Amino acid sequence: MKRILYLTRGGAVGGSQRQLFYVVTNLDDIYEPIVVSSGDGQFFSELLNEGINTKVFTLHSWRKFCSFPSRYMDANRLTMYAKEHQVSLVHSSDLWMSSYMIWVARRLKIPSILHIRKPISPDEIHKHHCNRATAIIAISRRIKQNLLDAGIPLEKIKLIDDGVNLDVFRPRTAGENVLRRDFSPVGQVLAGIVGRIQSSKRQLEFLKAARQIIQNSKGNVTFFVIGENYCRSYSKLLERFVSQDGLSKHIVFTGRRDDMPQVLGSLDILVSLSGGSVMFEAMACGKVVVSAGFSNEETSVHIQNGRTGVLVSSARTSDLAEALKYVIDAPEVRSRIGQEARKWAENNFCHITMADKTQQLYLQLLSAD
Repeated sequence: MKRILYLTRGGAVGGSQRQLFYVVTNLDDIYEPIVVSSGDGQFFSELLNEGINTKVFTLHSWRKFCSFPSRYMDANRLTMYAKEHQVSLVHSSDLWMSSYMIWVARRLKIPSILHIRKPISPDEIHKHHCNRATAIIAISRRIKQNLLDAGIPLEKIKLIDDGVNLDVFRPRTAGENVLRRDFSPVGQVLAGIVGRIQSSKRQLEFLKAARQIIQNSKGNVTFFVIGENYCRSYSKLLERFVSQDGLSKHIVFTGRRDDMPQVLGSLDILVSLSGGSVMFEAMACGKVVVSAGFSNEETSVHIQNGRTGVLVSSARTSDLAEALKYVIDAPEVRSRIGQEARKWAENNFCHITMADKTQQLYLQLLSAD
Protein backbone atom coordinates (compact mmCIF):
# COMPACT_ATOMS: atom_id res chain seq x y z
CA MET A 1 0.00 0.00 0.00
CA LYS A 2 1.40 3.39 -1.07
CA ARG A 3 0.14 6.41 0.86
CA ILE A 4 -0.24 9.66 -1.07
CA LEU A 5 -0.34 12.93 0.87
CA TYR A 6 -2.49 15.59 -0.79
CA LEU A 7 -2.24 19.28 0.13
CA THR A 8 -5.25 21.46 -0.57
CA ARG A 9 -7.33 24.36 0.67
CA GLY A 10 -10.60 23.89 2.52
CA GLY A 11 -13.79 25.88 2.18
CA ALA A 12 -16.35 25.51 -0.58
CA VAL A 13 -16.00 23.07 -3.45
CA GLY A 14 -14.40 24.94 -6.33
CA GLY A 15 -12.83 23.67 -9.52
CA SER A 16 -9.53 22.51 -8.02
CA GLN A 17 -11.26 20.83 -5.07
CA ARG A 18 -13.63 18.96 -7.36
CA GLN A 19 -10.72 17.69 -9.46
CA LEU A 20 -8.91 16.47 -6.35
CA PHE A 21 -12.10 14.79 -5.19
CA TYR A 22 -12.25 12.86 -8.47
CA VAL A 23 -8.68 11.65 -7.99
CA VAL A 24 -8.85 10.53 -4.36
CA THR A 25 -12.20 8.77 -4.77
CA ASN A 26 -11.05 6.81 -7.83
CA LEU A 27 -7.64 5.53 -6.73
CA ASP A 28 -6.69 1.91 -7.21
CA ASP A 29 -6.44 -0.26 -4.11
CA ILE A 30 -2.65 0.00 -4.10
CA TYR A 31 -2.94 3.68 -3.07
CA GLU A 32 -4.30 5.21 0.11
CA PRO A 33 -5.08 8.95 0.04
CA ILE A 34 -4.37 11.21 3.01
CA VAL A 35 -5.66 14.75 2.52
CA VAL A 36 -4.33 17.70 4.52
CA SER A 37 -6.56 20.74 4.17
CA SER A 38 -5.78 24.28 5.30
CA GLY A 39 -9.37 24.66 6.54
CA ASP A 40 -12.62 22.82 7.03
CA GLY A 41 -15.91 23.50 5.25
CA GLN A 42 -17.94 21.83 2.52
CA PHE A 43 -14.98 20.19 0.77
CA PHE A 44 -13.61 18.81 4.04
CA SER A 45 -17.03 17.35 4.87
CA GLU A 46 -17.43 15.71 1.46
CA LEU A 47 -14.06 13.99 1.81
CA LEU A 48 -14.99 12.70 5.26
CA ASN A 49 -18.31 11.41 3.93
CA GLU A 50 -16.38 9.35 1.37
CA GLY A 51 -14.24 7.84 4.12
CA ILE A 52 -11.09 9.70 3.05
CA ASN A 53 -8.48 10.20 5.78
CA THR A 54 -8.63 14.00 6.06
CA LYS A 55 -7.05 16.39 8.54
CA VAL A 56 -7.10 20.17 8.95
CA PHE A 57 -3.69 21.77 9.47
CA THR A 58 -2.90 25.40 10.18
CA LEU A 59 -0.61 26.39 7.32
CA HIS A 60 0.40 30.03 7.32
CA SER A 61 1.12 31.78 4.04
CA TRP A 62 4.70 30.94 3.14
CA ARG A 63 5.58 34.31 1.62
CA LYS A 64 4.04 36.76 4.08
CA PHE A 65 6.71 38.40 6.26
CA CYS A 66 4.52 38.16 9.37
CA SER A 67 4.31 34.37 8.88
CA PHE A 68 8.08 33.88 8.75
CA PRO A 69 8.48 32.04 12.11
CA SER A 70 5.14 30.22 11.94
CA ARG A 71 5.65 28.67 8.51
CA TYR A 72 8.62 26.61 9.66
CA MET A 73 6.72 25.28 12.65
CA ASP A 74 3.81 24.43 10.37
CA ALA A 75 6.12 22.76 7.85
CA ASN A 76 7.84 20.67 10.51
CA ARG A 77 4.51 19.54 11.99
CA LEU A 78 3.35 18.59 8.51
CA THR A 79 6.57 16.67 7.87
CA MET A 80 6.23 14.74 11.12
CA TYR A 81 2.63 13.90 10.24
CA ALA A 82 3.70 12.61 6.82
CA LYS A 83 6.52 10.59 8.36
CA GLU A 84 4.23 9.00 10.96
CA HIS A 85 1.85 7.93 8.19
CA GLN A 86 4.70 6.59 6.03
CA VAL A 87 3.77 8.72 3.06
CA SER A 88 5.36 7.67 -0.25
CA LEU A 89 4.53 10.73 -2.37
CA VAL A 90 3.22 14.25 -1.78
CA HIS A 91 0.87 15.91 -4.28
CA SER A 92 -0.07 19.59 -3.98
CA SER A 93 -3.25 20.49 -5.83
CA ASP A 94 -2.72 24.18 -5.08
CA LEU A 95 0.20 26.39 -6.10
CA TRP A 96 -0.14 28.24 -2.77
CA MET A 97 1.06 25.07 -1.00
CA SER A 98 4.07 24.39 -3.21
CA SER A 99 6.64 25.38 -0.58
CA TYR A 100 5.08 23.08 2.01
CA MET A 101 5.09 20.27 -0.55
CA ILE A 102 8.78 20.85 -1.33
CA TRP A 103 9.68 21.01 2.37
CA VAL A 104 8.03 17.66 3.13
CA ALA A 105 9.33 15.91 0.02
CA ARG A 106 12.94 16.95 0.55
CA ARG A 107 13.06 15.98 4.20
CA LEU A 108 11.43 12.61 3.66
CA LYS A 109 13.24 12.04 0.35
CA ILE A 110 10.04 11.22 -1.49
CA PRO A 111 8.77 12.40 -4.91
CA SER A 112 6.46 15.38 -5.25
CA ILE A 113 3.85 16.51 -7.77
CA LEU A 114 2.67 20.08 -8.21
CA HIS A 115 -0.64 20.71 -9.98
CA ILE A 116 -0.79 24.02 -11.88
CA ARG A 117 -4.29 25.02 -12.91
CA LYS A 118 -3.96 28.50 -14.41
CA PRO A 119 -1.57 30.36 -16.71
CA ILE A 120 1.53 31.30 -14.79
CA SER A 121 4.26 33.88 -15.34
CA PRO A 122 8.00 33.15 -15.16
CA ASP A 123 8.19 35.24 -11.99
CA GLU A 124 5.50 33.11 -10.33
CA ILE A 125 7.19 29.91 -11.47
CA HIS A 126 10.44 30.98 -9.85
CA LYS A 127 8.77 32.49 -6.77
CA HIS A 128 6.99 29.21 -6.01
CA HIS A 129 10.12 27.14 -6.80
CA CYS A 130 8.17 24.99 -9.25
CA ASN A 131 11.42 23.54 -10.61
CA ARG A 132 11.96 21.76 -7.28
CA ALA A 133 8.91 19.53 -7.79
CA THR A 134 9.70 16.05 -9.08
CA ALA A 135 6.87 16.43 -11.61
CA ILE A 136 4.37 19.10 -12.59
CA ILE A 137 0.87 18.49 -13.91
CA ALA A 138 -0.28 21.20 -16.34
CA ILE A 139 -3.97 21.20 -17.22
CA SER A 140 -3.55 22.94 -20.59
CA ARG A 141 -1.10 23.39 -23.43
CA ARG A 142 -0.84 27.06 -22.54
CA ILE A 143 0.32 26.26 -19.00
CA LYS A 144 2.74 23.68 -20.34
CA GLN A 145 4.25 26.31 -22.61
CA ASN A 146 4.48 28.76 -19.69
CA LEU A 147 6.55 26.19 -17.82
CA LEU A 148 8.79 25.45 -20.79
CA ASP A 149 9.36 29.17 -21.41
CA ALA A 150 10.51 29.53 -17.80
CA GLY A 151 13.08 26.77 -18.22
CA ILE A 152 11.25 23.83 -16.64
CA PRO A 153 12.51 20.63 -18.34
CA LEU A 154 10.00 18.94 -20.63
CA GLU A 155 10.46 15.60 -18.86
CA LYS A 156 9.12 17.13 -15.66
CA ILE A 157 5.85 18.26 -17.22
CA LYS A 158 2.78 16.04 -17.63
CA LEU A 159 -0.24 17.40 -19.50
CA ILE A 160 -3.48 16.08 -17.96
CA ASP A 161 -6.81 17.75 -18.74
CA ASP A 162 -9.31 18.27 -15.94
CA GLY A 163 -12.17 15.78 -15.81
CA VAL A 164 -15.94 15.95 -15.48
CA ASN A 165 -18.39 13.49 -13.96
CA LEU A 166 -20.59 13.18 -17.03
CA ASP A 167 -23.43 11.54 -15.11
CA VAL A 168 -23.69 14.53 -12.78
CA PHE A 169 -22.95 17.34 -15.23
CA ARG A 170 -25.52 16.59 -17.90
CA PRO A 171 -28.22 18.32 -19.96
CA ARG A 172 -31.33 19.26 -17.98
CA THR A 173 -35.01 19.66 -18.81
CA ALA A 174 -36.87 22.96 -18.55
CA GLY A 175 -38.54 21.70 -15.39
CA GLU A 176 -35.13 21.33 -13.71
CA ASN A 177 -34.15 24.99 -14.16
CA VAL A 178 -33.08 26.09 -10.66
CA LEU A 179 -32.24 29.64 -11.74
CA ARG A 180 -35.77 30.27 -12.99
CA ARG A 181 -37.16 28.61 -9.86
CA ASP A 182 -35.07 30.64 -7.42
CA PHE A 183 -34.81 34.06 -9.11
CA SER A 184 -37.70 34.43 -11.62
CA PRO A 185 -35.54 36.14 -14.27
CA VAL A 186 -37.23 38.45 -16.76
CA GLY A 187 -35.18 37.31 -19.75
CA GLN A 188 -35.81 34.31 -21.95
CA VAL A 189 -32.08 33.66 -22.36
CA LEU A 190 -29.91 33.09 -19.27
CA ALA A 191 -26.20 33.93 -19.50
CA GLY A 192 -23.83 33.67 -16.58
CA ILE A 193 -20.29 33.84 -15.27
CA VAL A 194 -19.19 31.42 -12.53
CA GLY A 195 -16.43 31.80 -9.97
CA ARG A 196 -15.45 33.37 -6.70
CA ILE A 197 -16.05 37.13 -6.74
CA GLN A 198 -12.53 38.50 -7.21
CA SER A 199 -10.80 40.64 -9.81
CA SER A 200 -8.90 37.72 -11.39
CA LYS A 201 -12.24 36.22 -12.47
CA ARG A 202 -13.05 39.47 -14.35
CA GLN A 203 -16.72 39.77 -13.40
CA LEU A 204 -16.56 43.53 -14.01
CA GLU A 205 -15.68 42.98 -17.67
CA PHE A 206 -18.64 40.58 -17.89
CA LEU A 207 -20.95 43.23 -16.47
CA LYS A 208 -19.64 45.88 -18.87
CA ALA A 209 -20.46 43.60 -21.81
CA ALA A 210 -23.86 42.86 -20.26
CA ARG A 211 -24.55 46.62 -20.02
CA GLN A 212 -23.86 47.08 -23.74
CA ILE A 213 -26.27 44.28 -24.60
CA ILE A 214 -28.99 45.44 -22.20
CA GLN A 215 -28.84 49.01 -23.52
CA ASN A 216 -29.22 47.83 -27.13
CA SER A 217 -31.64 44.92 -26.81
CA LYS A 218 -35.28 44.26 -26.05
CA GLY A 219 -34.52 42.83 -22.62
CA ASN A 220 -34.69 39.18 -23.67
CA VAL A 221 -31.68 38.15 -21.57
CA THR A 222 -30.85 37.96 -17.86
CA PHE A 223 -27.23 37.90 -16.72
CA PHE A 224 -26.11 35.94 -13.65
CA VAL A 225 -23.02 36.49 -11.52
CA ILE A 226 -22.61 33.16 -9.75
CA GLY A 227 -20.16 32.72 -6.88
CA GLU A 228 -19.38 33.57 -3.29
CA ASN A 229 -18.14 37.02 -2.24
CA TYR A 230 -14.45 36.24 -1.88
CA CYS A 231 -13.25 39.87 -2.07
CA ARG A 232 -15.56 42.31 -0.32
CA SER A 233 -14.23 45.47 -1.98
CA TYR A 234 -14.52 43.97 -5.47
CA SER A 235 -18.04 42.72 -4.69
CA LYS A 236 -19.04 46.23 -3.65
CA LEU A 237 -17.57 47.61 -6.88
CA LEU A 238 -19.72 45.22 -8.93
CA GLU A 239 -22.84 46.07 -6.96
CA ARG A 240 -22.27 49.81 -7.43
CA PHE A 241 -21.74 49.30 -11.15
CA VAL A 242 -25.07 47.53 -11.48
CA SER A 243 -27.06 49.97 -9.33
CA GLN A 244 -25.59 53.15 -10.84
CA ASP A 245 -26.39 52.06 -14.37
CA GLY A 246 -29.91 50.88 -13.58
CA LEU A 247 -29.15 47.30 -14.55
CA SER A 248 -30.60 45.54 -11.50
CA LYS A 249 -33.65 44.23 -13.34
CA HIS A 250 -31.45 42.33 -15.78
CA ILE A 251 -28.53 41.21 -13.57
CA VAL A 252 -28.71 38.72 -10.70
CA PHE A 253 -26.06 38.03 -8.06
CA THR A 254 -26.73 34.51 -6.82
CA GLY A 255 -24.04 34.27 -4.14
CA ARG A 256 -22.49 30.91 -3.41
CA ARG A 257 -24.27 27.88 -4.87
CA ASP A 258 -23.67 24.29 -3.82
CA ASP A 259 -25.70 22.84 -6.70
CA MET A 260 -23.37 23.68 -9.58
CA PRO A 261 -24.45 20.83 -11.90
CA GLN A 262 -28.04 22.11 -11.73
CA VAL A 263 -26.94 25.75 -12.05
CA LEU A 264 -24.84 25.13 -15.16
CA GLY A 265 -27.64 23.01 -16.59
CA SER A 266 -30.00 25.97 -16.13
CA LEU A 267 -27.90 28.47 -18.08
CA ASP A 268 -28.12 28.90 -21.83
CA ILE A 269 -24.66 30.48 -22.09
CA LEU A 270 -21.62 30.32 -19.83
CA VAL A 271 -19.12 33.16 -20.16
CA SER A 272 -15.55 32.35 -19.15
CA LEU A 273 -12.95 35.11 -18.92
CA SER A 274 -10.36 33.21 -16.90
CA GLY A 275 -10.58 29.57 -17.98
CA GLY A 276 -10.99 26.65 -15.59
CA SER A 277 -12.79 23.33 -15.45
CA VAL A 278 -16.17 25.08 -15.20
CA MET A 279 -15.99 25.44 -18.99
CA PHE A 280 -15.79 21.66 -19.39
CA GLU A 281 -18.64 21.18 -16.91
CA ALA A 282 -20.85 23.57 -18.88
CA MET A 283 -19.97 21.77 -22.10
CA ALA A 284 -20.96 18.47 -20.47
CA CYS A 285 -24.30 20.11 -19.65
CA GLY A 286 -24.76 20.85 -23.35
CA LYS A 287 -24.26 24.61 -23.00
CA VAL A 288 -22.53 27.18 -25.17
CA VAL A 289 -19.31 28.44 -23.61
CA VAL A 290 -18.14 31.88 -24.69
CA SER A 291 -14.44 32.10 -23.82
CA ALA A 292 -13.03 35.60 -24.21
CA GLY A 293 -9.71 37.32 -23.63
CA PHE A 294 -8.08 34.16 -22.31
CA SER A 295 -6.87 32.01 -25.18
CA ASN A 296 -6.77 31.94 -28.97
CA GLU A 297 -7.33 29.34 -31.66
CA GLU A 298 -3.68 28.22 -31.49
CA THR A 299 -3.78 27.44 -27.75
CA SER A 300 -7.42 26.42 -27.27
CA VAL A 301 -7.93 22.69 -27.76
CA HIS A 302 -11.45 22.16 -26.45
CA ILE A 303 -13.25 25.42 -27.25
CA GLN A 304 -13.30 25.26 -31.03
CA ASN A 305 -14.86 28.43 -32.33
CA GLY A 306 -18.28 27.87 -33.88
CA ARG A 307 -18.20 24.14 -33.22
CA THR A 308 -17.83 23.28 -29.51
CA GLY A 309 -18.03 26.86 -28.23
CA VAL A 310 -17.39 30.49 -29.08
CA LEU A 311 -13.82 31.74 -28.82
CA VAL A 312 -12.96 35.44 -28.62
CA SER A 313 -9.22 36.04 -28.47
CA SER A 314 -9.66 39.77 -27.85
CA ALA A 315 -10.06 41.14 -24.31
CA ARG A 316 -12.11 44.12 -25.53
CA THR A 317 -15.54 44.48 -23.95
CA SER A 318 -17.11 45.35 -27.28
CA ASP A 319 -15.88 42.09 -28.85
CA LEU A 320 -17.25 40.03 -25.96
CA ALA A 321 -20.58 41.86 -26.22
CA GLU A 322 -20.74 41.21 -29.95
CA ALA A 323 -20.08 37.49 -29.53
CA LEU A 324 -22.65 37.26 -26.74
CA LYS A 325 -25.27 39.13 -28.76
CA TYR A 326 -24.75 36.70 -31.62
CA VAL A 327 -25.49 33.56 -29.56
CA ILE A 328 -28.25 35.26 -27.56
CA ASP A 329 -30.13 36.02 -30.77
CA ALA A 330 -29.52 32.61 -32.40
CA PRO A 331 -31.25 29.74 -30.53
CA GLU A 332 -30.46 27.31 -33.35
CA VAL A 333 -26.74 28.09 -32.98
CA ARG A 334 -26.93 27.56 -29.22
CA SER A 335 -28.61 24.22 -29.75
CA ARG A 336 -26.10 23.02 -32.34
CA ILE A 337 -23.03 24.11 -30.40
CA GLY A 338 -24.47 22.73 -27.16
CA GLN A 339 -24.95 19.30 -28.72
CA GLU A 340 -21.41 19.31 -30.12
CA ALA A 341 -20.06 20.45 -26.76
CA ARG A 342 -21.71 17.52 -24.98
CA LYS A 343 -20.29 15.06 -27.51
CA TRP A 344 -16.83 16.56 -27.09
CA ALA A 345 -17.11 16.29 -23.32
CA GLU A 346 -18.12 12.64 -23.55
CA ASN A 347 -15.05 11.90 -25.67
CA ASN A 348 -12.50 13.98 -23.78
CA PHE A 349 -13.44 14.84 -20.20
CA CYS A 350 -14.23 11.63 -18.33
CA HIS A 351 -13.12 12.11 -14.71
CA ILE A 352 -12.15 8.43 -14.43
CA THR A 353 -9.70 8.86 -17.32
CA MET A 354 -8.20 11.92 -15.63
CA ALA A 355 -7.75 9.98 -12.38
CA ASP A 356 -6.17 7.06 -14.24
CA LYS A 357 -3.63 9.34 -15.95
CA THR A 358 -2.73 10.83 -12.58
CA GLN A 359 -2.19 7.37 -11.13
CA GLN A 360 0.03 6.45 -14.05
CA LEU A 361 2.25 9.38 -13.06
CA TYR A 362 2.32 8.10 -9.47
CA LEU A 363 3.40 4.68 -10.71
CA GLN A 364 6.13 6.20 -12.86
CA LEU A 365 7.58 8.27 -10.01
CA LEU A 366 7.33 5.58 -7.37
CA SER A 367 8.87 2.96 -9.64
CA ALA A 368 11.80 5.26 -10.30
CA ASP A 369 12.22 6.11 -6.61
